[in-house]
Amino acid sequence: MTRTPKRRASTDRRTSRRTLSPEERAERLSAARQQLLDGVDKLMTADGWQQLITSRAWLRRYSLNNLIMILQQCPEATDVRPLSEWRKEGYGYMRKGTHKIKIWKPRFRMLDADDGSDSTSDEETSGKAALSGFMLVPVVDVSQLQGDPAANRPAPPLPVELSGDAPAGLWDGIAAQITARGYRIEPGDCGGAFGQTVWAERRVTVRADVDCAQAAKTLTHELAHILCDHETRTDTPRPLREVEAESVACIVAAICGLDTLAYSVPYAVGWAADRDTARASAERVLTVADAILERLDRAPRQPATVDTDSNAVDVAQRAVPAAVA
Repeated sequence: MTRTPKRRASTDRRTSRRTLSPEERAERLSAARQQLLDGVDKLMTADGWQQLITSRAWLRRYSLNNLIMILQQCPEATDVRPLSEWRKEGYGYMRKGTHKIKIWKPRFRMLDADDGSDSTSDEETSGKAALSGFMLVPVVDVSQLQGDPAANRPAPPLPVELSGDAPAGLWDGIAAQITARGYRIEPGDCGGAFGQTVWAERRVTVRADVDCAQAAKTLTHELAHILCDHETRTDTPRPLREVEAESVACIVAAICGLDTLAYSVPYAVGWAADRDTARASAERVLTVADAILERLDRAPRQPATVDTDSNAVDVAQRAVPAAVA
């Protein structure tokens, strides 16, 4: 009889959480914001940009801000989820000495009828959720869990031209997106590059003497030029346009099963002069890559029409990483 209250008190101590003081909360938020700014600064280096692009293939569920936060706290992160999700996978404990990763989560509140503006009726406003702010929540990378869930990673391949087959449907899916925007695709000379886009002629050219894997990667690179609005962004330096296009191609190729991230990501030290440029380009790359992948998921697998001549090889069976377009 006398032990029951003790057990309840012990349980209460285990489950209760100390409330942060306003000063402690402000300090934590300030540290998190500084961590985000430091992460944006890191994007301006070649290693930092490669880390972002490599991770995006595995961390697509998170926004750019949270992706930067994750990489700042756990640079080797490959698969980040709430601990509750990991427990459903059979993991229960974190490795000794590791710490949960903090990311931003939006907070919402339900609007009352009184919250609506004069132009909105009470019926339209009442019951809707509105963003009220952000809070820090914990997540965990697979490397922080006990056990050995991740297989040993192979050494990265040497930076050589891609060879072999492309992932099934990659060429057709990318080609369909290009032709839907009014461009034609043809094989031909690209002046030393693997591919090129001629805006005035609405023409995308891919070298005909490359393997399927190379050609599909190049075609994706050229689509990225189109979707990143490089035709109209004439004030953007060429190196920056190439970094954006190749980074998009790397993400798309990797998620489709063509692993080139370890050596195809451009090393462009000093490619961005300031935080705003680095962050804007990163946001653009991730947005364009996700849009391409979503259309690939939805599109039926139909061969695209490709112009050929008597000496051309069927480009629809080829592909390349166009580091220079």
